[in-house]
Amino acid sequence: MGEEAVQGKSAGELAAAVEAFLAQLRHNRNTERTYRAALAELLRFLSSQSSASMGDLRLGDIDETVLEGFRLYLEDHGRSAFTVRTYLAALSSFLSFLLTHELLPPGFSVEKARARLRRPQRGTPYPAPTPDPGLPLIIQYYDTLALPSGEGRANHLARLRILRARAIVHTLYSTAGRIAEVASLDRKHVADGRQSEVVITGKGGKQRLIFLTEEARRAIAAYVKARADTYQPLFISHGRDYGHRLTAARLWAIVKEGAKAVGIEVTPHDFRHYRARQMLNEGAPLEAIQEILGHADISTTRKVYAIYARPAVRQIFEEATLSPAEALRRWRSAWAAAPAQDDAAG
Repeated sequence: MGEEAVQGKSAGELAAAVEAFLAQLRHNRNTERTYRAALAELLRFLSSQSSASMGDLRLGDIDETVLEGFRLYLEDHGRSAFTVRTYLAALSSFLSFLLTHELLPPGFSVEKARARLRRPQRGTPYPAPTPDPGLPLIIQYYDTLALPSGEGRANHLARLRILRARAIVHTLYSTAGRIAEVASLDRKHVADGRQSEVVITGKGGKQRLIFLTEEARRAIAAYVKARADTYQPLFISHGRDYGHRLTAARLWAIVKEGAKAVGIEVTPHDFRHYRARQMLNEGAPLEAIQEILGHADISTTRKVYAIYARPAVRQIFEEATLSPAEALRRWRSAWAAAPAQDDAAG
């Protein structure tokens, strides 16, 4: 099966593209077998994020967040670190194949997709995160999404999913928390929306405070009230595994769904970058941002986000800078006052 098998824009084109890619690997059976398993997992992942079956997936179902989301999906499903690396390598090679054959959606950047996972080498500059400035549109989208009416179970579950999505995006925005931290929240942590400060155990086992805005608390309270259950995880599944804690990959999918609806590309971690940039631009000191984000070392905060403090730094620069004329005036004034000070001393 060659390139011609994936030229058409029809249902099943993604599966056909996978087969065309694997056909190029048949000289190396071991690689083909490994990559086939990886891309089969990819199709399951993409299918789980949409209403399409694996056989109906299209090339347009891939976007620049796919590597990041696939990694979360694999980790949620208990894959080893080695398997995660191998499967991500397979996906990366597949994306390169699609790029070479001009099969990627318009504007898709393989480099940007890879950059979301890349960690800079020690001593190299950390690339400044650039979250889409339209990120709050996702919150607006879910806040204004109409709740289904009616008493049937289907309508009840649909209402719960919308209320859950609202609570998730408000919590991500308010706390600037990591996706795993938000997924791990229990109802007791937030007191069903009554608690404004929450103690969590974050990365590296370090405890810290996260903060919930009034809007986030209202969204959480509305969701929990509508659930009317005793399940302790804050965000739970409302599908076949009703009551189970929502995985990080599922949170990722909810954000992605909202982002797609408003025409931007955003992941849960972008909420963290967006809020850090926002607070810095509003004049918050780096030390406060460090505490809010849970960075063990302020150098991490400075390395990643200090560039976004530029407006505040610019204001300080302008307020603390004298014109040459003013500098001379002050110098002359101080010089003229010096003899008088000497006489007074004598």
